[in-house]
Amino acid sequence: MLTMFGLELTEEAVYRETRTSPAPDAEAIAHRLAVAPDLVRACLDRLLELGLVRHSFEVPGGFTAVDPVLGLRQSLAGQHEELMRRQRRLAETHAEVVGLLMSGASGLSGRAEQVERLLGRDEVQSRVDRLAGEATREVLTFRPGGARSAPELMASRRNDAALLSRSVSIRTVGTDTGSYDAATLAHVRWLTGNGGQFRACAAELPHLTLVDGAVALVPADPRDPAAGALHVTDPGLVAPLLVLFEQTWSSATPLDAVRPAAGDAPSGTELALLGLVAQGCTDAAAAARLHISHRTARRIMAALMERLGARSRFEAGVKAARLGWL
Repeated sequence: MLTMFGLELTEEAVYRETRTSPAPDAEAIAHRLAVAPDLVRACLDRLLELGLVRHSFEVPGGFTAVDPVLGLRQSLAGQHEELMRRQRRLAETHAEVVGLLMSGASGLSGRAEQVERLLGRDEVQSRVDRLAGEATREVLTFRPGGARSAPELMASRRNDAALLSRSVSIRTVGTDTGSYDAATLAHVRWLTGNGGQFRACAAELPHLTLVDGAVALVPADPRDPAAGALHVTDPGLVAPLLVLFEQTWSSATPLDAVRPAAGDAPSGTELALLGLVAQGCTDAAAAARLHISHRTARRIMAALMERLGARSRFEAGVKAARLGWL
């Protein structure tokens, strides 16, 4: 029934019992299901966490079911809060790593050749151009929000085109594209339209470039773009930056799911399919109720997941609820 929430069979059975009247307590549910009360209490804790049940206002110690769509919305709110905490921690981690890199550049013996300071924007851009020409596998970047100058966009287009022509993977995490001007957003869409990947993150991001998992460019002073950058090849210093990027990437949102246009609203069939899936129907069951083929239902659901930037049916339901589709 509630496959989108990832419930176990016992948890789903407990949820079903909370839909009865009067609101049952843990002992009554355990008796009906012939299972241990402690197991039922654990299931109820999980259902409370997901927002699928609540404590009864009428029966002391009783529990009553919450509509699954409301549960999706509550789950979304909890996920949003957790995402904000993770992104704040990522920003703090980056500051700590940059501090470590600065120490490496100025005071760590034996690393002088592995942490090089680049002075001024022109020197930094020259190094970016060189690294783009040398990359063989992947280029990972953080891009802060705001408009980018025409020379910057031209250099990025030239380097990115050369990388993509050599089948070098490009993954970029930027801020919410609402902070970009038209030219910068056009470049982002050009990048994704030509095989690059872009995701948006709510946290404030510093500049960061990682090449082939072996080289990093970070700001010498994140508060002063004119201060230049650090070119880092020390494996012990590059490794935490790679971890930071992957953590940020995993919690960021694909470009087309950041701010869907009004024209992206679901059709009647799509909306009906989302509603049935939110109620726990499988694609096959939903297809039968909508009088369409199972294959068509799967294709529509896959297209909806791609449009929403979702990796699972549950995530699709959460994002659909966030957009007011459910």
